Amino acid sequence: MSKINKQTVLNATYNLKESSNNKIWGLISLFIATRNDREIEGNLTYVVESDVLSEILQHLFYFGNDNKTFNTNNPLYFRLSKNWNTAILDYVPAHQPKILDAAIFFFKTTDFDHQISSKELVNDFINALNIPKSVLQNVFDLTFTDEPITLTPSYPEEEILIDFKARFLLNNQNDTLSFDSPFTITSHPSELKRAPFIQTLYSSSKIQELILLTDFDLDAFYPTSDVPANQVPLNAVNKIFYGAPGTGKSHKVKQITRGKEARTERVTFHPEYDYASFVGGYKPTMDGENIRYAFVPQAFTTIYTKAWNDLEHDYYLVIEEINRGNCAEIFGDIFQLLDRTNNYDVTTSKELKEYLEIALAGNTSINANKLLLPPNLNILATMNTSDQSLFPMDSAFKRRWDWEYIPINYEDSESNGSSKFNVRLSATESFSWLKFIESVNTLIKLNDNLGMDKCLGNYFIKPESDVIDLETFINKVVFYLWNDVFKDEIEEQNIFKDNTTYEDFFPITSNGLERVKEMLEVLKVDLNVA
Repeated sequence: MSKINKQTVLNATYNLKESSNNKIWGLISLFIATRNDREIEGNLTYVVESDVLSEILQHLFYFGNDNKTFNTNNPLYFRLSKNWNTAILDYVPAHQPKILDAAIFFFKTTDFDHQISSKELVNDFINALNIPKSVLQNVFDLTFTDEPITLTPSYPEEEILIDFKARFLLNNQNDTLSFDSPFTITSHPSELKRAPFIQTLYSSSKIQELILLTDFDLDAFYPTSDVPANQVPLNAVNKIFYGAPGTGKSHKVKQITRGKEARTERVTFHPEYDYASFVGGYKPTMDGENIRYAFVPQAFTTIYTKAWNDLEHDYYLVIEEINRGNCAEIFGDIFQLLDRTNNYDVTTSKELKEYLEIALAGNTSINANKLLLPPNLNILATMNTSDQSLFPMDSAFKRRWDWEYIPINYEDSESNGSSKFNVRLSATESFSWLKFIESVNTLIKLNDNLGMDKCLGNYFIKPESDVIDLETFINKVVFYLWNDVFKDEIEEQNIFKDNTTYEDFFPITSNGLERVKEMLEVLKVDLNVA
């Protein structure tokens, strides 16, 4: 029998200390302890046996010689909020823990009788969690390379804590590891109401926006609905589609709104965009030969009034490049409306109130003095992960949205239009665009200085006839890779060898052609010769 190599476990543990915390692992332990044959959902009560939860926490964090537990088999009850999949973002560090590190840490004491791969380990961890993919994406960085996991003969578990303490110069006698300062704790993890893994899930009113954890059956206070889920009418959503540049985020939104263009308003955020541009404000207008100031509605107010006046149809507000604008400034008091579960309303300004009294005249569904999101108004947005640093979104704003990651598609199939794209170097030479982005993205993802947000999406270039010419490739793709990705990377991790600069690709027909071929050799992308 073998265990995961000790240094592999330690490296994963060190990474998690920088990108994780005890609250998250308390939640993970609860999820794993929940014996359930369906994915965990919000607004339902789950029962966890204390001894099962204690055993999981002891397995994860305790490195002492004894195997004592402090709990009898008393049940714990927990209930996640309706929007727990986004509320959990408040407790996830900005630098998400990597799913492979979490899987290694979880299985660090497991005995294996056969070789196991990274993919198998991650899949087993995900199956143990039993939570929706949207939550996995919000909690973990799901990118990893599928490689064999290094196994070694079994060794005493205490060695992990000894090396961990030596790394951080800890001289105490504590046997319980912690991901929060001071990195080890005196309490035993089985002391559920004292150790920080579960104790912090009881604390403060803020945590109740995510989870209620009690010793009594919550269904007595929050009865489960008898109405089947498929009979509950669907409400409008706030959703952000995010991913690398060119993955098809806008295309996804267009598919959703196709045939509903008359009921759609589309805007693009940018650094100069503000509340007045989004909602409306006083502007000079002509009244005959006279100039007067009047309230002029913008995209939000226009679609807002249309939706309230036509509740039988879905309406859509589409925001392209949402993180290229200052969301706090643009949304202003409307930010509060995004929390649809609480039916927040906002008092309108004088000028907006006067406009709404006319636009919503005779509408008994809404008070014109208050703003409340229509139940049929969907707000859909797109976001390039490579632009996250332009105007960072705070966690309170993020959790009011559903998130859907649009991955890069490397499948060679009819449904993947980019799989037909070829880059033409000459009349007789070309190479596959799909193979190129797969190769260069693999290199980008393996570089700790870069990461997924620098990758090339399928439609980073959109050729008219499936053919990308050399000039377009160099002017758009090569320029991006040199200027925004590899410019400051060392030779060993660079696709531009021998101190090549972007200038060296010109003239294109001679120098550019040769330099692109050199790049293809580095990336091991085959050249097709007709």
